Amino acid sequence: PQAQPWTITTRSSRAAMEGVPIGQQKKPATHSGYVGHNAETVKVRLHSICFSVKGTLFVSALASNSGDLLKAFIRSECRELSAVPNERIRLLFRGVELRDDMPIAQLGEAELDLHFLVLGQKDEVLGFELALCKCVPCPTELEELLRDCSQGLQQAAPILTESGCGGTYFLKGKAQGQTLAVFKPKDEEAGAPQNPRGYLGRENSRYFLPAVASAQRAVREVAAYLLDKGHAKVPTTTLARCRHQSFVPVQIDGEPSVVWKLGAFQAFVDAESSEDFGYSSYSVEDVHRIGILDLRIVNFDRNQGNLLVQHVDGRRRLVPIDHGCSLPDRLCFPLHDVAWASWPQCKEPFSPEELKYIAELDGEADAKMLAETLGLERPCLRLLELSTLWLQVAAAAGCTLHQIASALYRSDPEKPSVIEGVILNCLASAQAVGEISLSRSITHRPFTRATETRGLFGDVQDVQWTPALEETFRRHCLQEFQRLVR
Repeated sequence: PQAQPWTITTRSSRAAMEGVPIGQQKKPATHSGYVGHNAETVKVRLHSICFSVKGTLFVSALASNSGDLLKAFIRSECRELSAVPNERIRLLFRGVELRDDMPIAQLGEAELDLHFLVLGQKDEVLGFELALCKCVPCPTELEELLRDCSQGLQQAAPILTESGCGGTYFLKGKAQGQTLAVFKPKDEEAGAPQNPRGYLGRENSRYFLPAVASAQRAVREVAAYLLDKGHAKVPTTTLARCRHQSFVPVQIDGEPSVVWKLGAFQAFVDAESSEDFGYSSYSVEDVHRIGILDLRIVNFDRNQGNLLVQHVDGRRRLVPIDHGCSLPDRLCFPLHDVAWASWPQCKEPFSPEELKYIAELDGEADAKMLAETLGLERPCLRLLELSTLWLQVAAAAGCTLHQIASALYRSDPEKPSVIEGVILNCLASAQAVGEISLSRSITHRPFTRATETRGLFGDVQDVQWTPALEETFRRHCLQEFQRLVR
């Protein structure tokens, strides 16, 4: 039987909101073809964060529909946007942009709240502005800081930092010109289209950094803060949108345009770089708490420039920053890229308090929390669960931070790490136990260059991740981790 793939149930909130109303045009289908009576649908709420369009669109969509069809629906509902191309419409799921070719089924939600932003609207209000992404958590003190910086934009322009591969800007407050925060636009990250340092590429591409797609690092800054909960002293961080002529402009119709930029907004830390000090200056406790965080999120960019030093009560305290290169979907990182791995402090045993903290971690709950608050993809969260599990098993068995890291990261950049091999074998064994149907028979899954290209868990079409497979795979990994430390 033929059914209408899009069941439009648009309702406008124009009575309660100012601006141009939404949903006054007829509603053409954005998809055609045969679907069954039991076709899976997703209720989608599209919240506008545009100036010229206000309100919310409601639509019931097929789970197989992708971002480009949602954008077509937005254009059909909003006369002001009818001629706007896809590349100028930003669809955001919990702060992370939805790709045009990504089926909404991959988001794993029966009901979706998406926000849409349009770049370069001609009737957009001019000026410099800074605003929260309300779909992402933000502590009260950081929200107050953002308001101060928003007022400060009227007096002092953002300042691009001298170092780094991406666009990182200092923001000042309204009084005395004091730096209060940093802003990292996602489209100016290394490998993104507006990178100010020459490392250019397409958004969501993996050419520059295969483990984390371009324009996906800002959300990882927020994730590190949410996971840390103050233990390693990660500065307070959220997602925000900002517009200022100091940022790299976006080319629209051949003209450079000042547009809204989405990015990580983080409290500024007044400190010195750890590059100016020797490792003997730091306490075992400081090194351990940062190392624990890095192992959980598989941080592969923990150089000394990403460690700050504060002087507190007569001692030097380490503060970790720059967590965009974390929560990857693969393990292919050399141990020598982790600064603390060569320090003697990481070879000291964990204290009872540290062991208690590690034992009380819950990787599955952390992954669920990030899935509910941020738009991270499941392979990254699955690896978070496993890295946390490995940390817990090894620490309970008496392993040091150095020993745990040496198994997780590669000693030889050309050969898989111990944990890489364990995970690949456990995936193959879990598939065999569950008699998972694949495109080819799999009895084992050795390490290949494709593992580095497609990620540790392969492409979505390679493995059908059912709840049963997830549970079996996790159980096999736990057994192998325990066997490893005996």
